Amino acid sequence: MLTRLDESLATPSIATKFLVPSTPRYLILRSRLLDILDRGAEGGLMLLSAPPGAGKTVLLASWVATRELPGPACWVTLDADDNDVSRLLADLSRALRGSGAVEEGSVLDRLAPPSGARADRFLPLLVNGLAELRSPVVLVLDEIHALWSPQATATIDFLVRHAPDQCRLVLAGRSDPPLPIQRLRIGEELVELRNAELAFDRSETNDLCQRLELDLSDANVDALWMRTEGWAAALRLAALSLKGHPDPTGFLEDLSGTDRALSDYLMAEVFTRLPDDQHAFMLRTCLVDAVSAALADALTGSNSGASTLTALEHSGAPIEPIQQTGGDACFHRYHPLFKELLHAHLCHTYPQEIPLLHRRAARWYAENGHTMLAIRHALEAGDWQSAGQLIAENWLELFLSGSSATMRGPMSELPPEIVASDPRLAAAFAGSRLEDGDLPAAARYLANARHGRDEGDDQMRHQLELMLTAVALRHARLKTRVRDAERSGSRLIGLASRASREEWSALRAFALSNLGAVHLWGGDVGLASSDLQEALALATEDGREHIILDCLAQLGVIDLLQGRLTSAMQRSERGVELAEHGGWVDGPAAACAYMTSGAVAYGHGEFERAEGLLTRAARAAATAEAPVRLAAGALQARALAAVGPRSAARGALKLRAVRAEVAREDSGVMPEFLNVAVADTEARVLIAAGEIDSAREVLEQARAEQPRSMALLVRQATMELHAQEINAAGATLAEALPAPGSEPPAVDAPDLSCSKVIEAWVLRAMLDRAAGERKAAADALEHALALAEDEPYRDAFLLQGPAVRELLEHQAHIGTAHPALVEVLLDAMTEGRSPHGEALAEPLTAREQRILGYLPTMLSNAEIGAETFVSLNTVKTHLRSIYRKLGVSSRAEAVERARRLGLLPAGIRRPRAIRRT
Repeated sequence: MLTRLDESLATPSIATKFLVPSTPRYLILRSRLLDILDRGAEGGLMLLSAPPGAGKTVLLASWVATRELPGPACWVTLDADDNDVSRLLADLSRALRGSGAVEEGSVLDRLAPPSGARADRFLPLLVNGLAELRSPVVLVLDEIHALWSPQATATIDFLVRHAPDQCRLVLAGRSDPPLPIQRLRIGEELVELRNAELAFDRSETNDLCQRLELDLSDANVDALWMRTEGWAAALRLAALSLKGHPDPTGFLEDLSGTDRALSDYLMAEVFTRLPDDQHAFMLRTCLVDAVSAALADALTGSNSGASTLTALEHSGAPIEPIQQTGGDACFHRYHPLFKELLHAHLCHTYPQEIPLLHRRAARWYAENGHTMLAIRHALEAGDWQSAGQLIAENWLELFLSGSSATMRGPMSELPPEIVASDPRLAAAFAGSRLEDGDLPAAARYLANARHGRDEGDDQMRHQLELMLTAVALRHARLKTRVRDAERSGSRLIGLASRASREEWSALRAFALSNLGAVHLWGGDVGLASSDLQEALALATEDGREHIILDCLAQLGVIDLLQGRLTSAMQRSERGVELAEHGGWVDGPAAACAYMTSGAVAYGHGEFERAEGLLTRAARAAATAEAPVRLAAGALQARALAAVGPRSAARGALKLRAVRAEVAREDSGVMPEFLNVAVADTEARVLIAAGEIDSAREVLEQARAEQPRSMALLVRQATMELHAQEINAAGATLAEALPAPGSEPPAVDAPDLSCSKVIEAWVLRAMLDRAAGERKAAADALEHALALAEDEPYRDAFLLQGPAVRELLEHQAHIGTAHPALVEVLLDAMTEGRSPHGEALAEPLTAREQRILGYLPTMLSNAEIGAETFVSLNTVKTHLRSIYRKLGVSSRAEAVERARRLGLLPAGIRRPRAIRRT
């Protein structure tokens, strides 16, 4: 017999529609999301909108089961029958009665189910009845996407607009219901959880693997998380497949959308639920990384791209909108695993169309300025002629902008006859070999390209000449051949006079930046500075970030040579940020940026951080000019020596290896400042390793060539002090030190004079203290402290151990003009850390630091992206880098560690409060 709720309906609703779904056996309680639901239940509307398998139902079920809600929960799993508004309202009434919140005899208890035209009259009565409830009720409407009829969607809209405070409404589905979402956002009446928020983070992925008792390494957990992008269904299916798998690493390397379990799920839950025209659309657009309406029309030959993409997004398919950098067009991307499934079906369904689709994509990308994508698709289509022409016509611009490295792979696919057909391609290959550090091969390709100077029309010959000259200049720089570089640089600037204003500026900036570098490492610091300053101004005006990086990196080195530590720090921080943001972490520019940053960290006394940065500098310098490699190796050895005797011995071996490698090359004469710095460093490292006799030999040989070098004088005094040759050390220092109040003596200019004078005064104080001259020792230390206030060199104090600590304690006792600096140094010595606190081996970039500042808030990754004007994928990339550098695996751990490091103040707040919507 029908109940009174169902008496007007032909078929009663099944009871399971009103039951809270059971949670999985291996449930992961996701506290960060449950907390958001708790806050959302305090008022307003909650919307969970994401593709199938995102974990919406499991999250809500676990919330109802584990958290204290503001009132009883009533659950309705909607289905197609609920498009009959009478059925929908009857189900709502039954769910409310079943919650226990409706008192017997109340308005809601007496309310009869509607039928036909009576539905419009029923809604106000339902809302009034809800308003009379003694306590709130949480009404969860799951599978909201099942409603499509105008009457049913109008009913939900009415509830959303008129629901009283006693009704806390939660909607969950694969797509947004037809509600005024934007108005609700503006009115701060909506709390949303979408795919980006519902995706498992790294910590939750690890928790799931542990609950499933999977024996995975951290690297395998990372691979699982990144491959699935935290998609809950894909994670669980992949994790279950991994249980007991003999080769987890191999499984994760091969994991794709064509995996049997994943493909079955995607076919059943996504693909087969969509109409045939959308099937065809997805198959023909899955070959590109991201698709816009215009690109979709070019690929499919239709004009329905915009409407189909909107329909797919609303269907709940795993596709998401993204904003491409540098354009207004809205692009969409398929989830990578779903994209792989589509590609497999494309190969089966339309195999003959694949080359045509690639050609269409190449043509569209070329016409819209996406050169690399155009080349990639031309190669995929086997259209070698078009690919070669695209490379030849665009390589120089990519070379000037620092993007030509991405061309190396595509260039290697070109058949030899295509390369031989265009001398511009030979010039491009020469430039590519330069970036790989293969200078002999670069010279051969350069010679081949020169043989084709008379081929083609005027425009082609001019373009070839520009390419040849630019590559020749770069080749001369990497060989440190100053005259060759000056000839090529002058010719390139002359050729640029025929170009447009933009191209002229880029070519001149490129020429001057390379000339500045070759002048610097050729020993002419003054001329280098002039070249680099002009190049920096031009590149900044035109936004040429790769040239800006090169200029900043070289100018940072000049700052170091002239003792300007603060300026070097500012330039190197900006340079490292540009290098990491642009993906330019190899080569001369990155090497100099990391090298300067590491030297600054060393000067600050952050020795472990300096070692990490200088290790990166040495790695980046593998394809740099010989002087840069030698400088990076020397600074790395110096940082190792600061750690302890064993590390110092290792540093000595590294430095000898670099010196031997450079000596075997035809690298020209090393600049005087570098020879001094290397000798100074080698002696310093040998002293730290306890090899005093070897250090003495190095210094004797070096001083025979540079008798007035302050660096070598100070190092000799250090050696003599370690050897307890007190009188000799005093005499050496007297030769190096200026008289109080006077300028430093006429020693080598590019010699880190400020740093060396500080170190000399510290040594003088130690010698005077050992001789019992306390007043003289205090005066000498005060000179060192005064210099260290001007430029924040701390290494000379921190590396001398207990003797300097006693001097500083005495200075604090008798009075000093620099009490804050003395306190900082004593704190660092007492706690065994750097004067800047615990330091990261690899620093955060400025962009990472900015994103870190939002982590203590409740903003989602997508909202952080909106605040910082970057895409969600970029935010995720920065977060992975932040977690790696901090040595953590979750957002909460990152915040805790950052506060401990002083990267975040305790209780940090957002710059401005925006309510989560």
